[in-house]
Amino acid sequence: MSIEIVDWTKAVREGVEMASNDLRKTGRLGPADVMWPLFCEAVRVTARAYTAPPRTGYPGRSAMPEAADDQTFWAMITAYLRGEVEEMPAARSRSPLPSPEQVTRAEAVLDLWHYHALRDMGAWRGARKAVYHKAEGMPLRKVRAVTGMAPEQVRRAQHRGMLDMWDALNAARGGKG
Repeated sequence: MSIEIVDWTKAVREGVEMASNDLRKTGRLGPADVMWPLFCEAVRVTARAYTAPPRTGYPGRSAMPEAADDQTFWAMITAYLRGEVEEMPAARSRSPLPSPEQVTRAEAVLDLWHYHALRDMGAWRGARKAVYHKAEGMPLRKVRAVTGMAPEQVRRAQHRGMLDMWDALNAARGGKG
């Protein structure tokens, strides 16, 4: 597993910093509060670092716009250069690629998630799916519609999963915590 590769002291420090930015209630942070931002970051990093390959066997978009309003970005730039449009079109920004350190940490956090979180629950697959969707940023009501779990069940599974990950991390590090 990639758990041994990561500098967990630095990762936990960054988790505390990210968690303190989101702190709403009391001034105390628990292990679940520290692991949750690390898990959310891992989900975001892997989504950005490992994008899916293009689908094969399906027709691609044609070069011609389907309607008068359906223009490509380069068509708008060409129109600006010709003088047909007054304003330069705004560039579409994408989030930057994650650093190798972020990718390594994300892989280690997801190893903890896949091998240790919520394993001793009865219906752990649905709970893990709900927590993962919540970490992706899916609204809680949509998580409920997809998984059928009540919001309180999702929150409880989230808390329990983060504690499971924290316990597995401490066990892998030899009880340092």
